[in-house]
Amino acid sequence: MASHPPRQPVASDDLFAVDELVGGRYRVHRLVGKGGMGEVYEARDTKTERRVALKTVKPELLGNSKILRRFEREVDFSRRIDHPNVLEIYDVFQAPIDKELNIFGNRLPVSDEVPCMVMEFLDGETVADRLMSGHRFTPQEVRPIVCQVAAALAAAHHTGIVHRDLKPDNMFLVQQGDGSKVRVVLTDFGAARQAVAQHDEALTASNVIIGTPEYMAPEQLELEAAMPASDLYTLGLVMFEMLTSKPAFEAESPIKMVFKRVQEEAPSPRLHVPDLDPIWEEVVLRCLRRDPQERYSDCTDLIIALDGEASVYLQSPEERTMVPGWLWLLGAVVVVALLLWLFSSLQG
Repeated sequence: MASHPPRQPVASDDLFAVDELVGGRYRVHRLVGKGGMGEVYEARDTKTERRVALKTVKPELLGNSKILRRFEREVDFSRRIDHPNVLEIYDVFQAPIDKELNIFGNRLPVSDEVPCMVMEFLDGETVADRLMSGHRFTPQEVRPIVCQVAAALAAAHHTGIVHRDLKPDNMFLVQQGDGSKVRVVLTDFGAARQAVAQHDEALTASNVIIGTPEYMAPEQLELEAAMPASDLYTLGLVMFEMLTSKPAFEAESPIKMVFKRVQEEAPSPRLHVPDLDPIWEEVVLRCLRRDPQERYSDCTDLIIALDGEASVYLQSPEERTMVPGWLWLLGAVVVVALLLWLFSSLQG
């Protein structure tokens, strides 16, 4: 979904080709990238002339029912969360294809319908991109990013949805206006689940954990049900990394790192950044408590701890333009006082 300046031709082995019209209205411009389960293209909506991101599954996964269900779940959950910091989905459809594709090294004819999701095109970079460039975020940079992510999670949790795969790759930074402000967009709800579900789908039939182990809460690693507090723990891991440029838990191997996270409390970020404000230390370590009950009760409390005020992040764009209720009340009091003063003056 990121924007890359050079036009990248789509290879013949990819699902869609440059200039191909998909779904009767989306003209493919270029391949943006491929992930574990999908391909994302930049396209133009010929009806609205809007630049969009077109996401579909990889050709070799068309017959994989679990991948298709995950794709459908991402569409469903993302559309149910109405929040400016959650990726907006415009359209969903099935696109018929009839072509020869390279699947597992073999040229095979494919005649099928593939699920497609049309989303807003995000022109920017992810938190992961910036971390990989060697950038260490200042607390001033981290605060609005974390508050916006927490607000998106709060909206999801309010809908009964746990993200389960929060990580720097899923936090998109979009510059706004003159570049002084950043809109953060939370993406990829493919691993999300209902917080009230009776059965946690943490394991597939092949005993593979859904999500990214490097950014999972201890209870997820122990194959317990994910909960809103699990997303808070992961956000704590991301905060730690952004503030220090280092992971919260370091070990010789990924397996040892996972064991440390399950068995140990997280170290203080001030070990790497001694002059870090103690408030940040308190917030990060509270998110990283092994016991979910010891973390913040919800994302709103986290926002208040960092920013002192949650409403500006939790309101919808329409609500942000409305005059606050207390201001209306103050105005009414002033008007009544003026009328009483005017009445008493006339009586005098």
